[in-house]
Amino acid sequence: MQDNSASHRARITNQFLYENNIPVLHPWPPSSPDLNPMEHLWDLLDRLVRMRQPQPQTLLQLERALHEEWDNIPQQAVQRLIGSIRRRCQAVILSRRHHTRYWACNLFLSPHTLVSQ
Repeated sequence: MQDNSASHRARITNQFLYENNIPVLHPWPPSSPDLNPMEHLWDLLDRLVRMRQPQPQTLLQLERALHEEWDNIPQQAVQRLIGSIRRRCQAVILSRRHHTRYWACNLFLSPHTLVSQ
């Protein structure tokens, strides 16, 4: 799954995918976080790291914080995101490729909502 960003459309990227027999979903709407649950995981990870006290001050501290927070995301949260794909696709179809609630705001209200469930 790729959006239509320039790096995803690059000849070298397409060649790599082709040579390694990696299928790609086409066509894909450009810039569509509505459909990509991973975007919500990246957002969650970002918010969890930003909530840390004290904040990471070096690249090494940031790397450690990212690894720690990533490891602390419950598998249930990941499964919940995966389970939302059908609703995401339906919402995009109904919106005729315009923004959906999945784009306008994160599916989850706060990092605590997702992590605590």
